[in-house]
Amino acid sequence: MGYRRQLRRLSLLAVLLPVVVALLAGAAPARAADDAGADPAAVELAERYAPVVVIRQQEVECGPGEPYLPTSVDVVLGRNDVVLRGPDGAVVTTAPTAADLFGLGDGYYLDLPGNPLDPGCTYEEWFREVARDLPPTVYARVATDPAHPEQLAVQYWFFWVFNDWNDKHEGDWEMVQLLFDADTAEQALASEPTTVAYAQHEGSETADWSSDKVLRDGDHPAVYPGQGSHAAYFTQAQWFGKSAAAGFGCDDTTAPGEELRPEVVLLPDAVTSANDPFAWLGFTGRWGQKEASFNNGPTGPNTKDQWDAPVTWVVDEGRPDAVALPPLPGEAVDAFCGLTAAGSLLFVDLMDSPWIVVGVLAVLVALLALGIARTRWRPVSVDPVDQQRRAGQIVLASFRLVLGRPAVFVPLALITLASTVLVGTLQRVLLEIGIPEGLTDVRGTTGAWLPQLLAGLLTLLVAFPLYLWVVTATARAVGYLAEGSTATPGRALGEAARHPRAAVTVVVQQIVPAVLVATLLLSPLGLWLLARWAVAYPAAATEGAGIRASLRRSATLTKGHRWRTLWLTLLVLLGAAWVGPLVGALLLLVTGVPFWVANLATGIVAALLVVVSATAFALQLLDLRTRIPTDEQVRPGAPGRRR
Repeated sequence: MGYRRQLRRLSLLAVLLPVVVALLAGAAPARAADDAGADPAAVELAERYAPVVVIRQQEVECGPGEPYLPTSVDVVLGRNDVVLRGPDGAVVTTAPTAADLFGLGDGYYLDLPGNPLDPGCTYEEWFREVARDLPPTVYARVATDPAHPEQLAVQYWFFWVFNDWNDKHEGDWEMVQLLFDADTAEQALASEPTTVAYAQHEGSETADWSSDKVLRDGDHPAVYPGQGSHAAYFTQAQWFGKSAAAGFGCDDTTAPGEELRPEVVLLPDAVTSANDPFAWLGFTGRWGQKEASFNNGPTGPNTKDQWDAPVTWVVDEGRPDAVALPPLPGEAVDAFCGLTAAGSLLFVDLMDSPWIVVGVLAVLVALLALGIARTRWRPVSVDPVDQQRRAGQIVLASFRLVLGRPAVFVPLALITLASTVLVGTLQRVLLEIGIPEGLTDVRGTTGAWLPQLLAGLLTLLVAFPLYLWVVTATARAVGYLAEGSTATPGRALGEAARHPRAAVTVVVQQIVPAVLVATLLLSPLGLWLLARWAVAYPAAATEGAGIRASLRRSATLTKGHRWRTLWLTLLVLLGAAWVGPLVGALLLLVTGVPFWVANLATGIVAALLVVVSATAFALQLLDLRTRIPTDEQVRPGAPGRRR
């Protein structure tokens, strides 16, 4: 009986062994073995150097972070909600398969469900549904270059269903590649890569395999896709670009990151029929909806220069470094990043809803033109300081008064500039203290809560109080000049320090309306208060009134002049907030100055405008006081009483 038991065991093993082998093969990280003609050495090479992909972590659905994963093209093929369209936009077929795409070229495109010019959360929710059970995927390819036969390239192509950056389009193909001094995959396995190239927008960044900037887990290089753009970077940072090669705007790969180990699928060198599993490689149309300019869906990897000439592409398009921004970029850089994003989104909105965008812009321009035309700008006189002026004259007189008396006002501006430089420097030092925590947090920024807290407190406890001190001292200095008494920076600063109620009045006058306007729903109330309290802190600084008395004083003086006061207040506040950063952003755009130079220029202009804006509010107070009866102009005994 023993031999029969052994025979049954052998029979059972013979049945189970193929099943186990099949299961193990199905669980392997690469699916290249599906192709019976795949070169085993190429499969091994592709697996050995398969990249680790670190995307920006998204903690809340439809919130900040990267919502998409590099995925298989199977996500968009064979689905009833995906349409293949022809050059005229007509439907060729729904639920297109790889066979349907084979042989189609220019003019044909896939149309995914959603509007790429107004994506909202549509594509993210759709991707989450259709890719729920699919692992992240990267397509590998071993390629040669006829112009460089002595080198071999291993390429890794990533397919993303949506590009959500300054440009917005369905479908996105990105890639990285490694170069070997080898003729065959077997020779490459016996050596190591010489060069790494990461595709970024229309260019690429290169590095030696031995370079410190190539972060690796063993032989697996780490790739950091920019949030939304998916441009590939070597580390975590914010990235600056102002060209097609580097992108126009600021990419973000900062921590915290989420580590992905994509499944590797080896691509064949070519496909010859619609029956090939990779027949989609024979498609040279677009992998997303047809749109204007940079919002058009992209073509596939087989249409890119590096597909047929991988080494030549590195030589022609590669650059040694991408431009990384410091941990605390500064106002000029922040303005550049914000303006490029806003300008791109405005263009996207214009493409999507041209009449609405044109109409809104026309209304805004008309209102600005009306405000400019309805006021008087000339003549501009600062002698005497205390006189009646129109809104435009107040603006120009503020500049003339500040620039005409530099001994009084420039030291006040320098305090603001010094605080900006000091706080910015200390913040940068604190934010660079973090200890690296692996590939997902290269700089240790996510765990460095104490430096981040201290950096925030520096602004709150140093920069903001100094701002309040400077604006109230400036208003006090204008008051001295209006009285005909001696005005010096020391005298004005000392008076402002002895009467801090004026500084508190600044907070109430500017912060409370700003918070209300930010809610949108309460913005009418915020604008009304902004006009009503427009001259509260100059009144507190020059007339010695308390907080509530200054607010009441401003309400009395602005009554009957609220529209003009609101227009002037908005012009002054927005100018003080934005002109400096705009100057810095333009310097970055049209020159090659270092970031610190642009930030310093921004700081100088912004510091000067802080003083100019405070002067404008003080002149507005003097103007409004001339428009009411003399006996109501100041409370008896107030330090700024007019004689």
